[in-house]
Amino acid sequence: MQKFHIGGITPFTSIDFPEKLSCVFYFQGCVFRCPYCHNAEFQEKKEAKYSFSEVADFLKERVGLLDAVVFSGGEPLLFVNELSELASFAKKKGFLVGLHTTGYSPEKLRKLIDEKLVDWVGIDLKSHKDFYPEASGVKKNFFPETIESIKLLKEQNVDFEVRTTVYKDIADKNSIENILSVYEKLGVNPVFQVYSENGKRDTEILAFLNNFLKQSPSSFKIR
Repeated sequence: MQKFHIGGITPFTSIDFPEKLSCVFYFQGCVFRCPYCHNAEFQEKKEAKYSFSEVADFLKERVGLLDAVVFSGGEPLLFVNELSELASFAKKKGFLVGLHTTGYSPEKLRKLIDEKLVDWVGIDLKSHKDFYPEASGVKKNFFPETIESIKLLKEQNVDFEVRTTVYKDIADKNSIENILSVYEKLGVNPVFQVYSENGKRDTEILAFLNNFLKQSPSSFKIR
């Protein structure tokens, strides 16, 4: 029996798909090792856990109760065939489909878009180009791939959000200005997520961003 690399499930959430009630499936396995990752338990690829019937039964019970199904991780695009199968089932049951991704593979993202299997994408811009390996925790610089993924979403008119988690290593004026310049060149509204630990936002980083926002000509959302 086929198993899927789902490591966990959030049965109900109002914050993972804009203005929609959803559940979240977390794929276990990621290309990155971000030092600030809030889903670190899903970084390592582990043995496939859930069968298709288990996922299907879970979703059938929520038809009419939830608006959307979100696939997160980890990195869902690592398992694009599994993701495609599950997203297709979710769409057939009338759910919207959301995706949280690093954007490391525009080719795999295009596959989902071409198959009309994704309605909204939350994509992580880890940092500006020069600091990308440090912010993503891997030697390869995936900045170009991430930018290509964002441009793809714009070109294909897919609803999306780009967000950057601000943690201590980029919580400085120069880094934030460099990251904002990337958003500006892309023509995308910036969203800064404050690093959180045990569900609590770092108060020093939050204060820094609020102060920066007051003094900056650029506008951005703080989450």
